[in-house]
Amino acid sequence: MFLSNHIKLVSVVVIALVLQGCADRNMTDLREFVADAYQDKKPEIEPLPEIQPYKGFEYGAVEENDPFRFDNIISNRGDESIVSGKRPDADRIKEPLEEFPLDALSMVGTMSQKGVPWVIVKTTQGTALLASIGNYLGQNDGKITQIFPEEQRVVLVETVIDPAGRWVTRDVEITIDEQ
Repeated sequence: MFLSNHIKLVSVVVIALVLQGCADRNMTDLREFVADAYQDKKPEIEPLPEIQPYKGFEYGAVEENDPFRFDNIISNRGDESIVSGKRPDADRIKEPLEEFPLDALSMVGTMSQKGVPWVIVKTTQGTALLASIGNYLGQNDGKITQIFPEEQRVVLVETVIDPAGRWVTRDVEITIDEQ
């Protein structure tokens, strides 16, 4: 066993010496190949695109009237107040369902007690409250004027400011949510 290992070691050393003798220390053939290999081929490089200078947007209507100013929406004629028409009662105590906008309230049902129709309204907080004709809903002073239990709908009148600056009323209808 010792002899076979000794023979393997000697053969490896002899092969290494033979290979080292064959090697060119200056690697002249490799250097010549690298120098000549791509001498006649030039890489094609596309020219860079012409860069256009940045031209920023120039707002030209600086001297014009601002369309978003309140004065441009509401006409101010003489002694008239800016907002005219029948205003909602600011001294009225707000009801619990007036904290929520109408789109945050959902009608879940109606009921009747002693001939008086009631609507069941669910808030985004998950609570359900009862309201009847004369109660207020939403943030635009929406007063319930009619409840139709058979049709599962409620009609209320809201008081809002129109673009001309007048207080106007509008009818809003809420129906039961089908889920």
